[in-house]
Amino acid sequence: MQKDFRIRKAIDDDLLPSFEIRKNAMLQYIEASKGWDEEEEMKQHIEDFDTDVMQMIIADGSSIGVLETVSSDGIMEVHGIYIIEEYQNFKIGSRIMAGLMRKASSKKSKIMLQVLKVNTRAKDFYLELGFKILREDDLYFKMIYKPVE
Repeated sequence: MQKDFRIRKAIDDDLLPSFEIRKNAMLQYIEASKGWDEEEEMKQHIEDFDTDVMQMIIADGSSIGVLETVSSDGIMEVHGIYIIEEYQNFKIGSRIMAGLMRKASSKKSKIMLQVLKVNTRAKDFYLELGFKILREDDLYFKMIYKPVE
């Protein structure tokens, strides 16, 4: 089953909702990989919060996800795609990524992202979409999608 959703540009008032969305989607993975420190995570979120990069995913009248992308030099970087748990099985992430992949293909650009190693669900999701593991470090798989020329 699918749910309808829309994406809108983030505004300053999205600082706390976007943190809660990221926490809901990522807490278990961050805890398992490096430990969750609420104060430190909020500090990092405030430093990274950028309404030029962040978009809010809206469904059923509420913010249910966050998408962060940056494009330059023929590369689109997905800094984050977070969808709260209760909306994770409605193909929202798949449809968002399909749109990003179409955009990358039309511009002949690559998509880069990183996934926590403990988040095997996300890693498998991206592999199924055609991403390849470019390299890895202690915590992350760095992944790349190259559109077919």
